Amino acid sequence: MEKIKEILETRKCLKLILGAGNEDVKEIEKLIYIYAKAGFNMFDISAKPEVVKAAKHALKLAQVEALICVSVGLADDIHLKKAVINKQKCNNCSKCISVCPHNAIFEEDNSYIVDEKRCIGCSVCIQNCPFNAVILEHKYKAPYTMLLPMLSEGIDCVEFHCSSEKTNDIIDNFNKIKSIYDGMLSICLDRSKLGNEGIMSLLKAMISDKPDYSYIVQVDGKAMSGLDDSYSTTLPTVAFAQLIDTNNLPVYIILSGGTNSKSTKLAKECSVDVNGVALGSYARKIVKEYTYRSDFFENQNVQTAAINIAVKLREELVKYL
Repeated sequence: MEKIKEILETRKCLKLILGAGNEDVKEIEKLIYIYAKAGFNMFDISAKPEVVKAAKHALKLAQVEALICVSVGLADDIHLKKAVINKQKCNNCSKCISVCPHNAIFEEDNSYIVDEKRCIGCSVCIQNCPFNAVILEHKYKAPYTMLLPMLSEGIDCVEFHCSSEKTNDIIDNFNKIKSIYDGMLSICLDRSKLGNEGIMSLLKAMISDKPDYSYIVQVDGKAMSGLDDSYSTTLPTVAFAQLIDTNNLPVYIILSGGTNSKSTKLAKECSVDVNGVALGSYARKIVKEYTYRSDFFENQNVQTAAINIAVKLREELVKYL
């Protein structure tokens, strides 16, 4: 708890989001290795023992100490959903394969299949399917149930994804998490289900049981939307952070959802005080050509090229924190 508070209070929290639904341990090891070497200090991963083990192995290879955060969520939350292809509607046009940012869709025996270990529910395939053949389904387990196997894994933080209009359900599940985990908790939500007043009321209820600055609020501008590096992409994130900041909520604020290299600069220009930034889609995209190489851990040149890209991103983010 003290280490994570130190990072947050010095406003230098740099988190890589691997995806609550990402269970591809080989890719996870490569991404954590790259960004740990580049100076990122927290890694947000799926609440699965094998994923935590992969994360720790990557940190050991990188010879870096960093924090591990696991994500759990509600059935309504997009972060724990997976794409499913309706074979009756699918016309084998291959559009979903070409647009998937995570290479999670492949063709086998003249049929298109989603690799659930790679799919993180970003919905890019749904947005681009001309035949409405793709939907998202939640592989739901209650947050309390997902978290139980994690308690013996030596994690540093639990993130609760709770974008839902069912506030009673949110508070009930959050209380259950707190009953078994007394470490740092991060509340991740967006503004798609509740208005500003609803969000503030919910957050105040969630954090009222502990002293000030006992919780992180990870403001999700628009989940999994940071595939480009524009100000417009990250604007909803900064606007959401501004809501929390101007209401003087006594929490640590981390930018997320649509984050890119412009996020901290825009927050600074808008006089929004944040304690860190979490990057997912954008950070994974810019090193994608290297993490998909089978020779990654054998090829020093490949590693160096990827790490240099990640270092450049870190330097740009830290400049404005």
